[in-house]
Amino acid sequence: MERSFWPRAAAALGLVAVLLSGCGGGIPPTHYYTLKYPPPAPAVDPKTNLVVEIEPFRVAENLRDDRILYYEAPTQFSYYEYHRWSPEPAALLAELTKRRLEEMAVFAHVRAFPTHEPGDFLLKGQLLNFEEIDYESGGKVRVALELRLVRNSDQKTAWTDRRQVEHSIDEKGVDGVVNALSAASDQLLSQALPGLAAEVEREFKESAGKTR
Repeated sequence: MERSFWPRAAAALGLVAVLLSGCGGGIPPTHYYTLKYPPPAPAVDPKTNLVVEIEPFRVAENLRDDRILYYEAPTQFSYYEYHRWSPEPAALLAELTKRRLEEMAVFAHVRAFPTHEPGDFLLKGQLLNFEEIDYESGGKVRVALELRLVRNSDQKTAWTDRRQVEHSIDEKGVDGVVNALSAASDQLLSQALPGLAAEVEREFKESAGKTR
């Protein structure tokens, strides 16, 4: 009995290999995606001499994954196994925020934290939603972000904003989801950051007036 076991096992393994090779063979390739970033803005004089550092954004538990997330129902979500973000969503939003602030030229310098150089403000963020909503007709995506600007001199909050944007998916496939999330992220920051800029400029002018 012992001598007949190994030939039968080898034959069975060979049959499994043949069946697997006949099913198309191999693991599907993994596709990586990033957000659409704006082109570098032309150099202009900054509106203040202030410096802001952007802290790495925190993220909701289900977004601590580089796979693209979609909701099959309001309380049920899953991931596209072979379609992934690079880097992860929180880092993508932090980089987009940095580029948008540089474009607005409200600060003399916008830096990624930590820089080991003195700064005037620290921008904190938490990504709350960044996903496809697959259970509604037509298809759409949802992005929600909370931002908080902290004054380094007294550690008090100078400005805060929390908002959510939903955007329709206008193209088929995962590419359509990625493009919609890019558009939603850009829309959200376009709505939120002018408030930050206005508060920073107001404080800068007020401070300049006191030193005269």
